[in-house]
Amino acid sequence: MRQFITAILMMLIGGAAGADTTNRALQVSPVPGFFVGGVGLLCIADDLADNPAGDIKQYFLLTKDRETFGWARFDKDDDIHYMTFGISKTPDHYRVANDAVKIAINRKSLGLTLELSMDGAGSETGYKCDPMSLTDLHNAAKVELRKLLKGNRI
Repeated sequence: MRQFITAILMMLIGGAAGADTTNRALQVSPVPGFFVGGVGLLCIADDLADNPAGDIKQYFLLTKDRETFGWARFDKDDDIHYMTFGISKTPDHYRVANDAVKIAINRKSLGLTLELSMDGAGSETGYKCDPMSLTDLHNAAKVELRKLLKGNRI
């Protein structure tokens, strides 16, 4: 009788061992802690038809002290990746740049210009931005990522 009960328990345990029990839900990175207390910018392309960057919406973050600028991008791992930049300030603009991208934000109108430099050919896109809390921006990015992944069957 003891062997029979042991055999049943082994079958139950062994049957579940081959099952995929991992959590394959959408992974979304938390907003990096140094942005806490800052502001989020949800930016929508001015000209939806002629958009060389290919993205209609962009998600940007500024730290509370306005010294660090972040760009939330969707990466190939179905997650949100944050690129950070130091900010150059003028009375009318915040400017950030690296080898591949230049971004200028008009501090009054919240108009944003995104210039991508790829293989010597540059493309420039204008955006109109709306300020929001970091939580609201992060939630908007999660919704957009879910929409992008919705049709995936695997």
